[in-house]
Amino acid sequence: MLYRILFSVGAIVTFLSACRKEKSIESTPEPPTTCDYAPYTLGSAFEYLYINSNHDSGAYVLNVTGDTVLNGDHYSILNDGSGEQYVHCSNGNYFLYEPGMSVPDYELEAGARLYLRDNQPVGSKWTDTVNFVLSGVEQRGLLQYEIEAKNPSMTVLGKEYKDIVRVRQDAAVLVGEVPFPVGTIGTYYYARGIGYIETDSPTDTIRLRDYDIK
Repeated sequence: MLYRILFSVGAIVTFLSACRKEKSIESTPEPPTTCDYAPYTLGSAFEYLYINSNHDSGAYVLNVTGDTVLNGDHYSILNDGSGEQYVHCSNGNYFLYEPGMSVPDYELEAGARLYLRDNQPVGSKWTDTVNFVLSGVEQRGLLQYEIEAKNPSMTVLGKEYKDIVRVRQDAAVLVGEVPFPVGTIGTYYYARGIGYIETDSPTDTIRLRDYDIK
């Protein structure tokens, strides 16, 4: 789940995502560990090209601008010029912190979403729940992840990347404990030493064009 909204965890309702900086009053721990699939060191930059289902295209740059503490964990701050994203990794687990949001007829509970597990084998699955309020009615969404493949290499826009992990993310709405599928949000590709390199989704395709890791 790293592009403008990374994993669209609000997709169960409207694929909304909002990012704002969160501050913690807790003591500051050690700086975040840079993991193999999230090399988000200060000053690094990643340029992406995207094209949507209407064939509109464009580019944006994701810059690593700093770090912050959220719920006791240290997160790297990434900014694409329109908003901030927060990424934390620990022991092969990678999290995106999604701040809560509230707009007319829709409220989303804040949470850290586990979007990648680089130390798990192909076929591994995990889930996450998202609590939200739609038109005054409390609801729960289910995010479903699966490691579909691990490949030695992959070429994106003419550049070859090594040690690829491919993750598919699906969504469902929970009624009681019964999931009602919404569909696939996207398939994401990560390269060792680089991080997120491509997304294929029903609404757009996003690919890494260039990067500068400090």
